[in-house]
Amino acid sequence: MASPVRMPALAQTSDELRLIAWLKAEGEKVTEGEPLFEAESDKATHEVEATVSGTLLRVLCEPNQRIEVGTVLAWMGEPGEQIPELEASAARSDTTGSPRTAPDSKTETAMDPGEATGHRERTGRVLATPVARTLAREHGVDLAQVRGSGPGGRVERRDVLGAIGEAESQTDGSQGDSVPGARQAIAQRLIRATHVPQFSVAKTIDARQALLRVAQTDRLTLTHLLLREIAVVLEQSPRVNRIWLEEGPRFRQIPHANVGLAIASEDTLIVATIPEPHRLSLEELAETTRRAVEQGRVGRRAGVFSGPAAVTLSNLGMFGIDRFQAIVDPDQTAILAVGRVVERPAVTDQGIIAITQLDLTLTVDHRTLDGAEAARFLAAICAQLEA
Repeated sequence: MASPVRMPALAQTSDELRLIAWLKAEGEKVTEGEPLFEAESDKATHEVEATVSGTLLRVLCEPNQRIEVGTVLAWMGEPGEQIPELEASAARSDTTGSPRTAPDSKTETAMDPGEATGHRERTGRVLATPVARTLAREHGVDLAQVRGSGPGGRVERRDVLGAIGEAESQTDGSQGDSVPGARQAIAQRLIRATHVPQFSVAKTIDARQALLRVAQTDRLTLTHLLLREIAVVLEQSPRVNRIWLEEGPRFRQIPHANVGLAIASEDTLIVATIPEPHRLSLEELAETTRRAVEQGRVGRRAGVFSGPAAVTLSNLGMFGIDRFQAIVDPDQTAILAVGRVVERPAVTDQGIIAITQLDLTLTVDHRTLDGAEAARFLAAICAQLEA
């Protein structure tokens, strides 16, 4: 039976992405895990892998279209296999250039503007996507005054952004530089993050053993070592390796000890997921991290680096920072902020001597973790580094 290829939810701040290019042609065989197409969110370009093996039977969407998450982009199956016409026709029916799937229990049926107005009058609730509602609430936008461009007059994220921009232009006659899309996406996530109750715990460790381990391997850096030790402790801490979901609310358990790595470039910040770094050899870890950093610095993130991770590492030690507190991403549970290695006087059995030390600060989502759990998690990481 033919399988649909849908636009995945890669952009946590948007309900739609732009299809950039197909990496396979119609009639071409595709193996599960092979790159199939590229899509662009506000923050990065994503290389999306095939979830099944087969032949790319038909492509329904062309590059440069903005497409909603969940939309059927193409069909995979065996050569000559029939494609369900209901799905195919529904995906092509949007004349605005954003194909849709056939309506189901999770999507709104299409209505003309008159029907949409009647729908608002009957229900008293504006038809809008969850992202649009959140954005409107954060910026004080009345959704009833926003003209929706989505199916059936549904208000979408782009409509709310347009309303915000129009309001700002009316109240501020000054001219300034426009904010890049990536910067806007970061700002929106930070606004969401401010609504998450957070607290931090910190610890200073003796870094001599960690630095000795790093020095014994040519390609190993302190960042690699931190990624490995976080993963080791995370695998033993299932209560940390989960994410708070508003729907329910409920917890989403992450099945693998993946660790996010914050990667900064010019005017953007991307978190790439390093899959189970503690299970990679030192050479594999170094190569995997190098690829993730290279892609992140140019605003790209391959499918292998887009998986879920409950904890992220942010290392600013290379910039001479002693210590700092990072902000937890609203779709994660914790972030570990690491500063530079520095020599400080310390009291030891040999008296007061200079010891190489490292400051680690763990900031957590208080909805998911309490103080004792966060303290145990950080203490375990520090013990691994000092061992």
